[in-house]
Amino acid sequence: MKGIVIDGESGKPLFSVSIFNLSNEQSTTTNEQGYYSLPVKQGDEISFSLIGYHTSQRLATPGSELTVELHPLSVQLHEYILHPDYTPYQKDSAAMASLYSKELNTTRVKPTLGNADGGGIAVSGLIGGTVQKMSRSYKRNKKFKENFKRDIEQKYIDTRYTPALVTVITGFAGDTLVTFMNTYPMEYSFARAATDLELKMWIRSNYKTYLKNPKPLKELPNDTGRKQ
Repeated sequence: MKGIVIDGESGKPLFSVSIFNLSNEQSTTTNEQGYYSLPVKQGDEISFSLIGYHTSQRLATPGSELTVELHPLSVQLHEYILHPDYTPYQKDSAAMASLYSKELNTTRVKPTLGNADGGGIAVSGLIGGTVQKMSRSYKRNKKFKENFKRDIEQKYIDTRYTPALVTVITGFAGDTLVTFMNTYPMEYSFARAATDLELKMWIRSNYKTYLKNPKPLKELPNDTGRKQ
């Protein structure tokens, strides 16, 4: 049996349609022009299938040419309304930025050029900017911004470089875990750029280095007065 398989809507030939003789289990596929040829006997049940289309089954007639139309599947999707799902880190960062918005938005006075009353050029803000830069409030504000930035970055690092993850990879716990993480702190830029796999490889690499030269734990008195 020969023929062609076409798209039931556009009429264009379909390539790589699977054609299966359910009676003798022989099969073939259509070529780029949609044509096929398959050994059959009278009454054999033939299946035509292609991903994205409804399957069609026909009864074979040897020596005939059969054009088969496959119709695309139509899928009705459920309607969803998406809302932003912020992580605890994002919520905390946004709350801190809102709380300290005044301090974070304070900027230094910059010198500007203008026209003087006598026709010359006047410079404003030059002395004010210098004085401001030397003032205690400016220095405190600058220090605050630096600390704020450092704190936000560390909070992000803590979302990726977690004790739970380190324990899974190294088996460390307690004081050993704390010592390891303090010995090998993570850079913010790496925490931002690294994939999960790269992050795990970084921990494993430091773990191997740590085993070669473990840091001694601080001696802490226990309940019996002995040291551990």
